[in-house]
Amino acid sequence: MLDRVVQLPVNIYTDPDILEKETSSVFRHYPMLVGHASRIQKPGSYLLSDWDSFPYVIVRTQEGHLRGFLNICRHRGARLVAGTEPCLKAFVCPFHGWSYDLDGKLKGVTKPYNFPDLDKHAFSLIELPVAERAGLIWIHPTPGATINLDHFLGFVGEDLDHFGLKELVPYRKSQIIKEANWKLLIKTYLEGYHVPYLHRDTLSHAFRKGVIAHHEYGPHIRLAAARTNFQEIVNVQADQRRILDFASVYYSIFPHAFFIMHPDYVSINLFYPEAPNRTIWTHEMLYRPEQFHGEAGMKALEKRFSYTNDVVFDGEDFAIAEGVQRGLVHGGNAMHTLGLEEGLLAIFQQNIENALMAHPSSPFIVKGPD
Repeated sequence: MLDRVVQLPVNIYTDPDILEKETSSVFRHYPMLVGHASRIQKPGSYLLSDWDSFPYVIVRTQEGHLRGFLNICRHRGARLVAGTEPCLKAFVCPFHGWSYDLDGKLKGVTKPYNFPDLDKHAFSLIELPVAERAGLIWIHPTPGATINLDHFLGFVGEDLDHFGLKELVPYRKSQIIKEANWKLLIKTYLEGYHVPYLHRDTLSHAFRKGVIAHHEYGPHIRLAAARTNFQEIVNVQADQRRILDFASVYYSIFPHAFFIMHPDYVSINLFYPEAPNRTIWTHEMLYRPEQFHGEAGMKALEKRFSYTNDVVFDGEDFAIAEGVQRGLVHGGNAMHTLGLEEGLLAIFQQNIENALMAHPSSPFIVKGPD
């Protein structure tokens, strides 16, 4: 797909039936990145889902283990954790007071005489597989599934280890609703053809030619975008070269995550579809603490976050994607035509099509007690 012009039908961004198949297949059969592990280090600390379609909670137990559950009471389905709790000692339902240990086992039922012969073991929370790698946390949406990150990530996992993400510190996380299809938003990252034009006053100064090299592992894509100073790498001894001094490295981690590696900070972007034309976008910026000190360091971080999040991502990439989305309903194009420098968009779309064919739609349904 990198050696020919490819056309994609625009209904993949507008058809509700296509989105339903994606959410019940692509977003059900693959581990999903949650975020940085530093936010959940202490016993009782937790992470909540940013997506109502997949309401999970991940908690660090008193023994230091990570456990993931659907954030749903097994009595009548109320959300157990609202996000305002500073620390969890147990899961307590705000509706009727049912309580669960941090390992998900039903611990207490209020007015137990209302439930004669209740088998508490049958009413444990629905557990979901979780895994940690390189300071990052993944969760699988399907109970009973396994997460083998070595197999799932391949060389991408080795790269994440190499870049030392575990030593990074979270700076800020934003959550914004964008009026565009989730695939359109991710695809803005997958080509450099637009850089000299859309980003002519911003990124084009650092990436003048928009030159990108890439590798694939399964449905994941690694990109390296050469900076304007790339040719200067020949003046640096081989054992002292750092790729991030001369290129930005990007990772599309299937299905919904996109990383951008910079020398002193990292952007983790996650995308959750709400409707064909509506997506939750979260952006978490991590930084290397040894490079940002005191008040001046915090001001520098604020400047980087504002530039990356507000100016480049939101004001340029995603603003243009929202405009494209609005135009889709007017019938100007039945197809989007991708040139030779836009082939990764077709590869990303093919990865989605492959996932849809490999995994039948299976919306998650909680089975009742036997």
